[in-house]
Amino acid sequence: MATIRFDTRFPGYEVLSELGRSNARILKARHLATGDLVAIKHFALNTDAETLRRFQRESAIMTSIAHPNIVKIREVQLEAELPYIVMELIEGGNLRQLIAGQDCVDVPIIIRLGLQMASAFKAIHPQGIVHRDIKPENILYRPLPSGELHFLLTDFGVARLHEQSNTLTGQSLMTYEYASPEQFNDPKGVSAATDYYSLGVVLYECLHGCVPFALDDQSGIVTFMNRVLAEAPPALTITDDQPLNPFRDLLIGLLQKKAGDRLSDPDELTWLLKQAELNYLQASRTTHTQPVNTRSTQAATIREPEKNETNVAKGNPAEMEPVRPKEPRKSTVGGLKWVALILILVLGGAGLYYMVNGSKSGGAMTLSETLPDLPGTAPDTSERPDLQAEVALRQREVEEAMRQEQRKQEALAAGKALSVRATDFRVGIFGGIKKLQLQLNNPSSVTFPAVAVQVSYYKDKGGLYKTEKVFFMNVAPNSSPVRQAPDSDRGTRINCKILKYDFPKDVDSLMKAEPTDSLN
Repeated sequence: MATIRFDTRFPGYEVLSELGRSNARILKARHLATGDLVAIKHFALNTDAETLRRFQRESAIMTSIAHPNIVKIREVQLEAELPYIVMELIEGGNLRQLIAGQDCVDVPIIIRLGLQMASAFKAIHPQGIVHRDIKPENILYRPLPSGELHFLLTDFGVARLHEQSNTLTGQSLMTYEYASPEQFNDPKGVSAATDYYSLGVVLYECLHGCVPFALDDQSGIVTFMNRVLAEAPPALTITDDQPLNPFRDLLIGLLQKKAGDRLSDPDELTWLLKQAELNYLQASRTTHTQPVNTRSTQAATIREPEKNETNVAKGNPAEMEPVRPKEPRKSTVGGLKWVALILILVLGGAGLYYMVNGSKSGGAMTLSETLPDLPGTAPDTSERPDLQAEVALRQREVEEAMRQEQRKQEALAAGKALSVRATDFRVGIFGGIKKLQLQLNNPSSVTFPAVAVQVSYYKDKGGLYKTEKVFFMNVAPNSSPVRQAPDSDRGTRINCKILKYDFPKDVDSLMKAEPTDSLN
């Protein structure tokens, strides 16, 4: 490809072509020293020095982050005549191009997108980086040899620059439609929860085919902002071809108006996405044979412990949450009894036939001798299954059923054995709990994909202040992992308990036939 010459020079890079234009001009270039292909994004900035310094500081952090779901920033030059950023080149496309012209994106792709964005959030938010402009144009993808898509987040911090350099009406309409409520009424209160809201809008659009609130020429910006601040997102449409109901709880959590009420934990997001995927697959299989039972589908694998695993630190709170009684579980023992009965009848019939016919002949009889003789033909066993093979097959089926039942009982016992305790936390002079450490104990030989712990914060006089969820992922056998719980600005005592847990995949299939044993 012929080199395209521009007036703006980028020392050390050869510009090859223009990739596109949005808030900035994006160029494809080659790094002369290494030969690497890169993307150069350059734009005109008209903002204050403090904002530039903050962006430079955040960019320095981003250049140090190497994460598979984050576009690598190679260089930031804000002091050039036209400031520019040099990034890893992703030759695939962006999510906007992927969803263009589609009513909705395939659910497996949406699940993969959500899981990879949760992984990206887990890398940037602890570093104090808030993207502030999550939208389809800023989510790139590249196709993998397997045919799957690999998603990457790009354009960190650029939104903050544009917020400082542009007026409200000068920003793009698409940014408005993915902006969180606090970006309208409390810009200084923007936090990591803002990125989760914007991701919720992206997932909503992928599932539904449109954003929850659209800005058009008729409504105007004021009407649009009021809708974002006050109205609930329209309900998702449920169709026979694409069961979307499993995603409802996930989207409700992401699209909460108040940042404090919003789902903003990457592990919880991962948990809900995996549950949505499982429920979607179950619903898809069920639609081939019978109508989808939404209630049982939503409660397929998450179970509530039978006992209240509780640890109370610094006093017994006056108000404790009651444990919901378990519904009786349908046992598979009855099915095993029927199999055993059939086996006994088969063996008993064979034995009775042997005794009767054996007494007539005065000696032992072979299998061929027990078959009735047809007129004019010799006994023939070729068209009848061998009785001994049939008995052996039934024995193997009974033994396998017993092994599965034993494995299930072991998993249930392992779930009951899980426990959690608070190992350390600090109480402020005027109340408030900080740096609360939770230790989960799994004394069994079972690996749990996920365990949810509920933490309750109690005020000095015993009243409940708030509850939070903490998720432990991939809990290994005989392990005691530790996680830090969210801080609380009030409270002097805490209570923690196992809320729910996932079973391993090899056991999970045995549980699905018993939705009454699941958390509803």
